[in-house]
Amino acid sequence: MKFTTLSLRTSPGRRDELIAYYRSAGILGASGAPAAQVLVPADDEPHTIVVTALWADVAARAAWQNSPRRREIALGMAPFFDSADAISTREFHVAEHYAAQ
Repeated sequence: MKFTTLSLRTSPGRRDELIAYYRSAGILGASGAPAAQVLVPADDEPHTIVVTALWADVAARAAWQNSPRRREIALGMAPFFDSADAISTREFHVAEHYAAQ
């Protein structure tokens, strides 16, 4: 399994609009990840969200990265940011996983 984090730092005052865009565009469901979340920092970072996703394997993540739907969504997200360095991604290998039933 793979776990990814996507840190997004929006233009001032645009965070809630970006979260609404995630909802209205159905981004988490469209990704194909079996689990994904949009997180808002508990401390005072009013322009930041973190999106996490758990992927079945490398191929599943690659399918999303290369999909036309993702490219369309990325274009729709562009107005929420002032610069390309406002977006960063990290990928992790899952060494241990637990999910309550």
